[in-house]
Amino acid sequence: MRISIPIFLIAVFALSVNSADESKVPLRAKIEKIVIEKIDLQDARLSSAIILIKDLCKSADPEGKGINISFIAPKDDKGKAIDPVIKNEISLTKVPLKDLLRYVCDETGMNWKIDEFAVLIYPKNMALDKMETRKYPMAPGAVDIIEKEKK
Repeated sequence: MRISIPIFLIAVFALSVNSADESKVPLRAKIEKIVIEKIDLQDARLSSAIILIKDLCKSADPEGKGINISFIAPKDDKGKAIDPVIKNEISLTKVPLKDLLRYVCDETGMNWKIDEFAVLIYPKNMALDKMETRKYPMAPGAVDIIEKEKK
């Protein structure tokens, strides 16, 4: 019995990690399928480029839905959001979406990753890959009990 509990826990953990990766598979496959026919970007703000890319994705998507692309703006020293500018010309035809995202991010000093429901564009100095979210289930009323014990 003692051996079966750790094995069960390892199996549950392996399934939960695997299912988290599988949730990204349909979006990843969709990104690899979408090919943008033509795009020209120069002296454009990243936020404007993202809007254009979203529109082009919608028209290039066989389902007509497109891709949700989110953008976390970098901040200056005072904490004010900056909208990076694409200074060098990006003029491409028949480019896969994943390559276009890479070019735009390289040009603006950003990174991109596939999240569960969207593509996330974020500053290079932001440590998204190293963050981990954990959830701990609590019984109803547990916080009330803790509060009573503090008093």
